[in-house]
Amino acid sequence: MGAVRVLLLTHSYSPEVSPPQRRWDSFVYVMRNAGWNVQVVTPRTVAGPGASDAGQRIDSVEVGAHGEYIRSYASMKKSTGIAGKIIKNALDGALMLPRALLQARPSVVIATVPALPTMFIGFIVSRIFNRPLLLEMRDAWPDLISDSRILRWKWLTKLAHWGVRGVQRRATMVVTVTDGFADILIRDGVHSVHAIHNGISTRNFEPLSAASQRTDAKLHVLYLGNLGESQGLESMILASTMVSENVNVRMVGGGTASDRLKRYAESIDAKVDFRAPARGEALRSHYDWADTCVVSLRDDWASFNHTVPSKIYELLSLGQHITGIVKGEAAQIISAAAAGDIVDHDPRNIAKLWQELHINRQKLDVGNTGRDWVFEKASLEKLGEKYVELISAITTRGTKHGRN
Repeated sequence: MGAVRVLLLTHSYSPEVSPPQRRWDSFVYVMRNAGWNVQVVTPRTVAGPGASDAGQRIDSVEVGAHGEYIRSYASMKKSTGIAGKIIKNALDGALMLPRALLQARPSVVIATVPALPTMFIGFIVSRIFNRPLLLEMRDAWPDLISDSRILRWKWLTKLAHWGVRGVQRRATMVVTVTDGFADILIRDGVHSVHAIHNGISTRNFEPLSAASQRTDAKLHVLYLGNLGESQGLESMILASTMVSENVNVRMVGGGTASDRLKRYAESIDAKVDFRAPARGEALRSHYDWADTCVVSLRDDWASFNHTVPSKIYELLSLGQHITGIVKGEAAQIISAAAAGDIVDHDPRNIAKLWQELHINRQKLDVGNTGRDWVFEKASLEKLGEKYVELISAITTRGTKHGRN
């Protein structure tokens, strides 16, 4: 057998910056070092972030940073609304299919989700090429369909559940990013399920600079990430009004709930400093400003018991104290790494924690424990080696049932 040829279908890839992009940049790096051929099919924004023509995309083929071939294609402008996002993902999936079929016949097809149409396109492509399908589920689909109530009609929700679970059961292998969701899939009859957790790239790691001198005595609380429905950020906004004399809260990012959260903050007179999404040096300046960083997932969606935001690994690697408004596996990781404090969504409890951190700043010093933990257990390069092992198995002798 010659070199393994991987066909990767993903909704986000370099030069776009996102959690799936960072994950797959590292995995492709490992695969290319193993001598594999990698073909990537993805929608991609041509203009830079925030540009007025950010929705203009073109069809192109180019060589990526690791020698992989990238075929990008035209797509509609990004939308901050839920309906617009669904339409965009569906259109991206439809446009992905013909581009994927233009690639050389692969040894394995990989479809990485959270963009649900990608999994269906991956299934179709794998059947046409008669090649194994490795399905990566980064989010707890189809459970999230019920939790989020994104589909208005029950019959449509049931149909979506049937379709998603059907593809998962027919995939050659399913990879999840948490152990809990892997266990759920196995119980639901999905075979050959493996957990390869999220993490960070450790090959070009740059630690934060020493924190600058504070110009005030307040506790600096930073939320940096998606302002969506999944995070339940109203709790921290309301908590900020209870300790406003001692705490400054900054929220950096954008998303489907951005405008609503700003209106909510204004309606309760919360002095929250909303900032636009940031990258590079601007991003690091926010981290330098922060005393503690918030990671939040709403607590009324059962699927979030086995969801771990990728932001946690970044904060661990940077040695930032974490205010974890999470439960389940996400809370377990923060506690295991001794990297912060866990609190529920009751605004009074959040405010109480921030007041304690303001009074006793020694609790903010988490040392290198989180950094050591993530380098040992969540290096994307090490995790990429596991991916190589799994793909080698399904392209040579098949797989056994169960999860490693």
